[in-house]
Amino acid sequence: MNIKLERHTSLASLLSAALSAAEEGPVFYLAGGTDLMVQKDMLPAGTWLDISDIPDLHGIRQQKDCIIIGSGVSHHEIMRSPLLKKHAPALVQASSNVGGPQVRSRGTIGGNLGNASPAADTVPALYSLRAVLNLISSEGERSVPVDEFALRPRRTVLKPGEIIHSVSIPIREGIQGFWHSIVQRNSLAISKINIGFSYVLKAENSQAFDYVGVAFGSVGPTVLRAKKTEEFLLAEPLTPQRLEEACLVAQSEVTPIADIRSTAEYRKAMARVLMHEALEPLFK
Repeated sequence: MNIKLERHTSLASLLSAALSAAEEGPVFYLAGGTDLMVQKDMLPAGTWLDISDIPDLHGIRQQKDCIIIGSGVSHHEIMRSPLLKKHAPALVQASSNVGGPQVRSRGTIGGNLGNASPAADTVPALYSLRAVLNLISSEGERSVPVDEFALRPRRTVLKPGEIIHSVSIPIREGIQGFWHSIVQRNSLAISKINIGFSYVLKAENSQAFDYVGVAFGSVGPTVLRAKKTEEFLLAEPLTPQRLEEACLVAQSEVTPIADIRSTAEYRKAMARVLMHEALEPLFK
């Protein structure tokens, strides 16, 4: 097994090395290493670039009308961020449920995205927030909506030599959020299905939405943005009857497969349950 490991501490050095390495063969990036350690005996050959100590990939800050999260930011940092608690509550809830304390301290948001797993905990929350990924290489920068980033499991739109620099989340005043997953046990398990739900109400204590974002994980080759459900919820104020109808719309949007963790039928049924759990608090 031919593996070359390089450690970089500046973005310029990393981007130069990534482009050169990509011309020679496969390139992989090491940030928190939480996925790497469980497959250490099966690592693919190629160049591994350690990006964990690059300052430009860290930090959470407000920039005009967006919150910017560096791709090297850990789930623990997201959990504790006052900015994200206010402007991205669904993401905070998702990060709080990633693995155990050790994984949350090491694992990064960039890694959760870069793995392109349809079961990734933070990604449905990012879909619901209409996050945008800022990509960078030695040839320039570009931005990609989060729901256009993953193509299928383990495959993304990243070009050779390109990395996720940061995540931008638009600021929406008054945003609220809900994230939940159904797993085999209470913690430290991969989701059978999860939901990210972010919304802004037209007025406090009302059931009329000014903004809605809904996404489900573990129901297809990529996370699913439930666009029909969003449109249904935005169309009219929510009533108990429309709540039940919205849950049926959500259920109709998911077309999951059966795998080692769950059956397709169970996932489809649970999409309705999770949507109900997300909406029910609006009547309490």
